[in-house]
Amino acid sequence: MKYEPPQNPKPRPQGGPTARNHDLRLYFVAICGTVWALAIVAQLFHLQILRHRLLLKEAARQSDRTITVKARRGGIVDRNERPFAISVDAPSIYADPSVIRDPKGAARLLGRALGYAAAEQKDLLALLRQDRSFVWIRRQVDPAIARAVRELRLEGIGFETESRRYYPKRNLLAPVLGYVGLDSQGMAGLEYALDEELRGREARVTVRLDARRRPRGEVEKPPTEGRRVVLTIDERIQHVTEMALGEAIRNTGSISGVAVVMDPRTGEVLAMSSLPSFNPNRFGSFPERDRVNRAVADAYEPGSIFKIITAAAGFQEGVVSPLEIIDCGNGFIEINGIRINDHAVFSSLSFKDVIAKSSDIGVIRVAQRVGPEKFHTAMRNFGFGARTGIGLPGEAAGILRGTKSWSSLSLASLSFGQEIGVTAIQMASAASVIANGGYWMKPYIVKRIEEPWGDVVQEFAPIAERKVIEPEIADRVMALLREVVISGTGKKAHVEGFEVAGKTGTAQKIDALGRYSMIDHVASFVGYVPASRPSLVVLVSLDTPKGLENQGGDVAAPLFSRIATEAVRLLAIPPDDPTRNIRLVTYSPETLPKPIAAVDRLKPSPSAAVDDPRIMPDLRGLSLREAALRAARHGLSIEIHGSGLVTSHHPLPGTPIEPGMSCSLDLKAPSARSAQAAESAASATLTNSRPQP
Repeated sequence: MKYEPPQNPKPRPQGGPTARNHDLRLYFVAICGTVWALAIVAQLFHLQILRHRLLLKEAARQSDRTITVKARRGGIVDRNERPFAISVDAPSIYADPSVIRDPKGAARLLGRALGYAAAEQKDLLALLRQDRSFVWIRRQVDPAIARAVRELRLEGIGFETESRRYYPKRNLLAPVLGYVGLDSQGMAGLEYALDEELRGREARVTVRLDARRRPRGEVEKPPTEGRRVVLTIDERIQHVTEMALGEAIRNTGSISGVAVVMDPRTGEVLAMSSLPSFNPNRFGSFPERDRVNRAVADAYEPGSIFKIITAAAGFQEGVVSPLEIIDCGNGFIEINGIRINDHAVFSSLSFKDVIAKSSDIGVIRVAQRVGPEKFHTAMRNFGFGARTGIGLPGEAAGILRGTKSWSSLSLASLSFGQEIGVTAIQMASAASVIANGGYWMKPYIVKRIEEPWGDVVQEFAPIAERKVIEPEIADRVMALLREVVISGTGKKAHVEGFEVAGKTGTAQKIDALGRYSMIDHVASFVGYVPASRPSLVVLVSLDTPKGLENQGGDVAAPLFSRIATEAVRLLAIPPDDPTRNIRLVTYSPETLPKPIAAVDRLKPSPSAAVDDPRIMPDLRGLSLREAALRAARHGLSIEIHGSGLVTSHHPLPGTPIEPGMSCSLDLKAPSARSAQAAESAASATLTNSRPQP
């Protein structure tokens, strides 16, 4: 056989149908993958870049719950650091209705724990059915209620700790303090006036929820606690004042009452009471009228206590003297054909007795000598017709019309306290002019404002705004007011161991027909203790006292006596020593401004002295002059017993003191020559006390 080599097979043609299908599939997959990748990238770009912020907000809305928590308000304390208003932690209950599956059952259980009635449970159910993610159920509840709700373990029910305002003294000083709302905002009184200082900075609490709406953590911006306010009020004197005023209102059947205790040398308010009052812990349970601070908001006709101003104006203008005989018209006077009757028949009296016996006709005669324009100026300078600027909300300016609006009877009526409206704080401030030697001291009730850690932000000091009368004129008026208590209408204002001065007042009220009532009146007394070196001015007023003996001398003077008796004991004011007293003048009259308009804001105090003003220095071994000057730098008034060098004194060295306190010095002369030298040195710098009447 012939061998024939194998022939090569014929090659397959390239680009046939099978190969082309395979390549197309690959291209298709590649194109789809590319498009899919580009779509993902585009979507990611859309989500992560274009809608990033919007989606973050949406995620936060769905998963985060932000709760604003008010800061803890700063405390309000008295001058001795006793608390009037504090803030305590209180649990608040909230709900997330979007996760509550059974609103009806939850409302039933919650209502039972909260002690709700059927109507309140219906309102609660409406809350739990709202299309919201956060609602308050009940805020600032008692711990026992919060514990009962926690034990229910209800889904969608949470708790947040808030700060609740608490007033440990309840009704004490309530109209002055005011109150706060649920959101910790001041709504009245000092809480409202000093809200920015007290409230601090709020916190924002963010609670993050997981997919099942369970809390998984929280991010908190801590709050900043509010500042603390220290008042000039003495809590002990405030308590005594309110107790005495409340008892007087009950005993006399009065509608209401007001009392103000001031230091006339500084303008500090030591007590301010307005009754009926309220409990600021549950202010909503009391009528709005009981929440008003009548001492600054209510203007009333003062009646005969205003004769103090008439006497001062008469002396200042030189138109009358204490022993001058005044024609009292046998109990009446006719002006422009209109008869004005006195409360009693007096033919003629010395001006001293006009004030002691409170003769209306007598003071009318003096006011006529002063004249309308000068008398109007005197009233303005005493602070009437303008707000005092004490810094309490709702202060009234009172009513004092210009002379162009006066009738022919206005001058006569004003002389004994009619046709004028005054507030209690205005009257107490005006009365202080007589006590401090003739200066109108701006009343103030805030002593200082402190940071939570104790740094003083602002401190307030006495401001003598203007000189009203000369010191000798003030002495003359004070002598007349002593006689009121010794032999006149104010005998019941007596304070054991102390010489007292003051003036009674019984002001008729306007009846429904616009006429002066013959029955209803306001009984008042304003007085000074000790009269020889006044440390306190006390004004008391009772609205419409009932009974047979209901005049100012019958009901207001004894009220003054009770308050003053306790106040001098609490402040350790030494009893009167008629043999020797010294009055220190601690400011320069020549530098005082003389504007009439009241200043709205208190001014910061000057820098402190070298010695700590809060600590009693050691005066032992010093001469009278040296001891008196050091005491004056600490704001002390001094009493001297003996002569020579200081051997002992009270308060004792190193004990806490406050401006306005009295310091009793015991002196002993080492020799006759040194005693004489000490006396002559003292007479060069000190002013003797007012003379006895």
